Amino acid sequence: MPAPTATVLGLGAMGSAVATRLRETGHATTVWNRTAAKTEPHVRAGSAAAATVAEAAAASDVVIVVLLDHAGVGERLGPAAADLKGKTVVNLTTTTPNQARETAAWAADHGIAYLDGAVMAVPSMIGDPSARLLYSGDEHAYTAARPALEALGTAEFAGTDTGLASLKDMALLAAMDLMLLGYVQAIAMMRTTGATAAATAEEVEAWLGAMLPHGRELAAVVDGGTYDTGGQSVDFDRFGIASLITASREQGIRADFLEPHQKFLEELAATGHGDSDWIRIIERLAVR
Repeated sequence: MPAPTATVLGLGAMGSAVATRLRETGHATTVWNRTAAKTEPHVRAGSAAAATVAEAAAASDVVIVVLLDHAGVGERLGPAAADLKGKTVVNLTTTTPNQARETAAWAADHGIAYLDGAVMAVPSMIGDPSARLLYSGDEHAYTAARPALEALGTAEFAGTDTGLASLKDMALLAAMDLMLLGYVQAIAMMRTTGATAAATAEEVEAWLGAMLPHGRELAAVVDGGTYDTGGQSVDFDRFGIASLITASREQGIRADFLEPHQKFLEELAATGHGDSDWIRIIERLAVR
């Protein structure tokens, strides 16, 4: 089965990496970029350049969108809707779940097969199995585009709800962000004693590595739904977090990253849940 032809819209660092990998794996590629000069290295390497998005869309079976933001996707794809009809569009632009669903609804209205994608990798990882790319939306579109998508890294179909790839991406990024903020808090506290950031980061890495498997235990408590396993309680944890906050302030370090955790615990204690497993705070996260 011949490799599907592919167009890449947007040649920033990620778009360029995608176009290069597709070309290197035997896909006839067409590229478009708002600044035409960025297409020149790709043309020299064997890609075709399109002068307009409509021309780029008409050139290929699969159109991969790697633009700056959601607004740019609508701005670029809207005028080319007729040229995209019957094509498979894979949007790798970072979007929120509802933005992904909005674009999917637009695509369906115009007869366009649509997949939303989330790239859990940096450009240099594209093409390596360590690059994890999530997709959701039209399952037939995923099947049709799969040879091109698997060239980019490990491809995973998250489901037919178009927002799922973005949601999983954002959830995992939120976990990463909060973890890295923990590094920042620890480094800030320890460098008041002269410890280097590198030394503290090494200790944090070892500590978190030992603790990460316990996350599955917390997940089991959440899925159980009762929060009464006799594990670490809200009351125990709120005094522990208060000690962390006090220790930070004693060293002249703000505790802004820790204070929301304490707030949730205090709210639970005030509503009679002091004896519950502390992970009950997850129930406080729902927007009311």
